[in-house]
Amino acid sequence: MRRIEPLDIQNATIDERNWTAHLIAASEPWITLKTSLEQCLAVCSDPGYMIYIAHVGGQPCGAIILHPSGLASSPYIKTVVVAEAYRSRGVGEGMITFAENHFRDNSKHIFLCVSSFNKKAHAFYKRLGYHPVGEFKDYVIEGESELLLYKRLR
Repeated sequence: MRRIEPLDIQNATIDERNWTAHLIAASEPWITLKTSLEQCLAVCSDPGYMIYIAHVGGQPCGAIILHPSGLASSPYIKTVVVAEAYRSRGVGEGMITFAENHFRDNSKHIFLCVSSFNKKAHAFYKRLGYHPVGEFKDYVIEGESELLLYKRLR
């Protein structure tokens, strides 16, 4: 597929926060993790999270949910989700790069978790320079782990 450029990444509006919750609830790995729409709506309405939306041609195509001091006072990428029609076209990478650049001046490190069964996402983060630093066995669902990944920003 052809890579999408440029992305317009902006703070989520209230409607886009709702759109993000619905997108997450209807996407993997959150389906396998049994994440409910109610849980997604709660996260997306929580003012403690920064939510940014990637747009192409004025239409939302992906979202990233960030916590500015989510792990050991370092930024934490809680969620990256891309609408199906835009997957494998650079949207996720663009949003990750946006987050890294957003925090780089004030933070040395950034963290995220990826589910052990989500091999494609794990390879994606590895390609972007993220390294495993921990494992939470049976953390969300029995028999699977959440892998803590880390990247040094500066």
